Formats: sequence, structure tokens, C-alpha cells
Amino acid sequence: MKKKWKVILGSLIFVCIVTVIILNGLKPLPARLLEIHPQSIAKTFKEEGLVVAKEEYLIHTAYGGKVASLSVQEGQKVAAGDLLVVFDDSELRYQLEQLQGQYKSLKAQQEMEIKKISPERMKELYEAGAISQKEYEDALSTVESDYYPGQLEALNAQIELTRYMINEANLTSPAPGLVTALNIKEGMVLPPGSPVAGIIQKDGYDVEVYVLSEDTAGISENMPVTLIRDNKTQNVGFAGKVVKIAPTAEEKISALGLVEQRVKITVEPDIPKSLELKPGYSLYVEFTLDKQDDKLVVPKTALFTYQSSDALWVLRDGKAEIQTVTTGFENDREIVIETGLLENELVILNPQLEGLKTGKKVISE
Repeated sequence: MKKKWKVILGSLIFVCIVTVIILNGLKPLPARLLEIHPQSIAKTFKEEGLVVAKEEYLIHTAYGGKVASLSVQEGQKVAAGDLLVVFDDSELRYQLEQLQGQYKSLKAQQEMEIKKISPERMKELYEAGAISQKEYEDALSTVESDYYPGQLEALNAQIELTRYMINEANLTSPAPGLVTALNIKEGMVLPPGSPVAGIIQKDGYDVEVYVLSEDTAGISENMPVTLIRDNKTQNVGFAGKVVKIAPTAEEKISALGLVEQRVKITVEPDIPKSLELKPGYSLYVEFTLDKQDDKLVVPKTALFTYQSSDALWVLRDGKAEIQTVTTGFENDREIVIETGLLENELVILNPQLEGLKTGKKVISE
């Protein structure tokens, strides 16, 4: 009797297992689906760029010296000719007074020498026979000598140079704009040629981006680009165009420490009024090298190989089918399907989905 119940119980378990298997086989398989519509596909790449002032004036001290006073602050708006920095010119003014004194003294000596010799008196004495011809000629030579004029000319040049240096001690703005890079303080002593400040135009900005030399083949002047500013809340995209391509490449070091040859591309941005950009801000520049419109496009990950051909899983009448296709234009993520796929068809995006097979019912997950 017990044996009979064991057989019955085993049969019931078997029937249940078979039923579950059948029901699972009939149950639709959830999958991610893509409905195919004509769209655009493009080959693009992005590089990080830097906002720079379109017009920037770098101000250096010609002769250096001690900073006496600063008339501006970093970020201050100035007009052309506004005073920026004053250098201590006390020593130069003392030098100027000394040179002017030397000039007056030498000028007086010249006048006394001419008065002492008196060319008219020497001529009278020579004609009267009171002095020899040689004495007369020596006197004229002394009067007409270049000694005093040369000395006076040299002193006058030193005086003018000192005046120029005093004038250069007051640095003024060459153009209207905002003061930047003001890294000096009162009392500092700067050597000649030291950078003092910069003046940038507030509303004129460009974006400079360095592109790998091998990627510049498809870039040309006036080419449109997309600029992307990565904000904390969202990415802001706006238009721009290439305005300048450097004639030569520069050697740059990548983040991985690799030596790269990169070309500087200057982009003119069309900055939205709602977006604030300042020199030094970073953003991405997206270049579109090639583009095709009205194409049937799928992710590359949806493709697989079937009988030595590219293929896709498509959904027809609610069931999965393998469809061989031919491909065309592609970028890093997507590829064009030239034949084998129709508009509005549904493509299964994961060809490795567990349980996926020909004839399997599939629903969108």
C-alpha cells in the first residue's frame, strides 16, 4: 500500500514539474526593446577647453624697483590711462637733479672758455701781429671743438633717459577692462621686466582647447562645435565655432604622463545670457567630424554574429526572431543598419539575455 502511495506522489510531483516548465516556457520574457526610427548619427569627440579673454594686456615693469603704492585691486574695472601701480622714483629724481647740475656747470664752463678766448679779439691781435698764426688757429680750434658740445649732448641724453624712467615708474592701464593677475604688494622690490598685472576685456571671451594632432584632420575654421559647461545641477550646452587653428603642434603631457603632440584650437563661444563664464573656467568642446541623417541606428551592443553575418534579435508578432543585417556608418557607440531592418520594428537590446531563443514570446520590461 505504501509503495502505491509513493508511486502516486511521485507522479504528482513529476506532473507539477512538467507543468511549471511548460508554464515558464509559455511565459513572455521581459527584455529591453528599442523601436527603430530614422535618426542622425555622428562621429564626435570631446576635449577639455579653457575660457580665455579675447583681448588681454600683460603689463610689466620696464626698470623694476620698490612698489610705492597700488591704485587698484584684483577684479577692479578700469579705463584706459587709469593709474595702476606707482614705483618709488626718489633715487631717479636725485639722479636727475645731479645730471641737471652737471649740465649747467659744463655749460657755464663752455661759455667762460669762449668768453676768455674771444674769437673776435684773437682775430684783431693776429691782424695786428700781436700773436702768431699758430696761436690764432689754436684759439679758433678750441672755440670750435666738439668737446663741450659732445659732453653736453651726452649729459642731455642721460637727463632725458632719467625723465623717461621716472615717467615709467607710474604704470597705467593701456585699455579699458578688468584688472587680473595682480600678485604684487606695496613695499615689494621687483627686478626689471617683472609682470605686474593684466587687463582683460570683460565681454570678449574665447575658448582654447588642445586637440591631438591626429584628430585635427576633420577640423576647419568656421566649423560649428558644441560647448558643454558642467555645472553641479546640470550640464549646459551651447554653440560655438572654430576661429583659429594653430599652424604647429605643441608637446603636452597627458594625465597618464604620456608625451602628446597637440594643436591649439581657438573657439568663439555663443554664450547664453543665463550662463556666467570667466577666464580660467573649464568646459568641454565637442567636435563633430562626420554626420549622417535619416538612418536606422542601433547600439553596437545589440549586434551579434550569426552564420558569419551580423544579426539582431527583432520582435515580430510578439516573438523573437534572428534577423541578419548589413551595417554601414558607425561611431564609438552606434552603428547604421543599411539592410535587414525596417522602420518601427522592435529590436531586443541584449542579445545575451538568458532564455532568449527563436519563437520566444518577449515583452518590454
